[in-house]
Amino acid sequence: MARGAVNREYGGYEESMSDKDNFYKSVYKIAVPVTLQSLLMALLNLTDQMMVGQLGDVAIASVGMSTKIYGIIAVVLAGLSTGVSIYAAQFWGNKDAKSVSHVLGLGLIVGFAFSFLFSAAVFIDSPLFLSMFTTDVNVIDDGYIFLRVMSLGFVPVMLTMMYSAILRSTGHAKWPMYVSLITVGLNIILNYVLIFGHFGSPEFGLKGSAMATLISRVFECLLIIGAVYRYRLPGAVGLKNLFMIPKPLIRKFFGTTYPLLLTELIWVLGETAYAIIYSRMGTTEMTAMTITFPLQGLCIGLLSGLASAAGVMVGNRLGANETDIALDHAKRFIRLGIIISLIVGAIIAVGSKLYVSAFNISEDAKQMSIYIVIVFAGFLWVKVSNMIIAGGILNSGGDSKFVFGMESTATWLIGVPSGLLLSYIWKQPVYLVYLVISLEEVVRFGFGYARIYSRKWMRNLVSDLSKLEV
Repeated sequence: MARGAVNREYGGYEESMSDKDNFYKSVYKIAVPVTLQSLLMALLNLTDQMMVGQLGDVAIASVGMSTKIYGIIAVVLAGLSTGVSIYAAQFWGNKDAKSVSHVLGLGLIVGFAFSFLFSAAVFIDSPLFLSMFTTDVNVIDDGYIFLRVMSLGFVPVMLTMMYSAILRSTGHAKWPMYVSLITVGLNIILNYVLIFGHFGSPEFGLKGSAMATLISRVFECLLIIGAVYRYRLPGAVGLKNLFMIPKPLIRKFFGTTYPLLLTELIWVLGETAYAIIYSRMGTTEMTAMTITFPLQGLCIGLLSGLASAAGVMVGNRLGANETDIALDHAKRFIRLGIIISLIVGAIIAVGSKLYVSAFNISEDAKQMSIYIVIVFAGFLWVKVSNMIIAGGILNSGGDSKFVFGMESTATWLIGVPSGLLLSYIWKQPVYLVYLVISLEEVVRFGFGYARIYSRKWMRNLVSDLSKLEV
């Protein structure tokens, strides 16, 4: 039997050096562009905050409230794009490009319906949406103009997310990265010009920030769709082939996708609950937690590419009915994630004092922040592992109902109750509260790891859908 083939007699998988090389080449091809794109978006968010920060407290608060409203549609689109990715990866592994276009069309129809209606509602009555999050009249008066302009970009964002999901799932992750590189640069330049009135432009202030974001999102959308059709990438088909979708695919797609939407919702509600817990502990405690958020986001973004690569590569193998190779890939991704995150975590722990010293805060807040950063560094390996297991591997086999149950159980039966007990009842310091809350990640890891080895998640979702006629 040739090396690297599936061992049918023993159910094993013999691996050659060329298999290893191909695995890491594929990881590099998918993970690096996704990681760089995440870092680019983090850079854009940081630059936005710095520029808007020059306009005063009300402007900062207005952007913050508008971001919360944008987060509503972002959650829905994230769940929808994950569903598109799952099916696109398996169809691509099954060498069925026509069905890849069908799942893209399905994502576009559902995404357009939601994003258009939500955009229209926010545009018509932006103050109403802002009043859901704040009673500050100044924030509502200034923020509604910002939010109204931003709402026009919801549909372009949806289009970008759906086409990016297709490109990543079919091994073309470099294209979304290239587009992000261009549009992030454009957004930063437009912010500088439109907010402060440089190069002959009027000084629009807060509205200028919204205008810069809208222009960049429209340009990003046109650029990525243009690239798909210019270079005949997956999804470059006529409208008839794009939107003539077989009914069995529609039923199966929604059966897989609705738990993904619920999982995203559970995550948002959980993060909101944790924010409330920390904020009610006191200003110093909340300050200590807040200054660690950029570092946490940077680290997770740095390693997010592994989860994307896992979802695509394992999904491709499942679609091709190569279950032994899919399981081998899954195990290897988990090991790779643990090794890299342990190294990154050690660096963070060693540099915790240096990071915290960059902020002009009280000594008490600094000391709390150092402890929080060290706790985060200690749990980074398990956070990354869960991101790979749940967000990448299990979802690649359509195991979204199990993922929803696992996520909701860990958050609402362990994380939130323990946080409330330690902060409100037992009055423990914030870093200890954060440590105990983080134990939910260990529980989640145990359930997820056992699920991987059970092989119950390993399903070919497209074997009965490929080559279907409408």
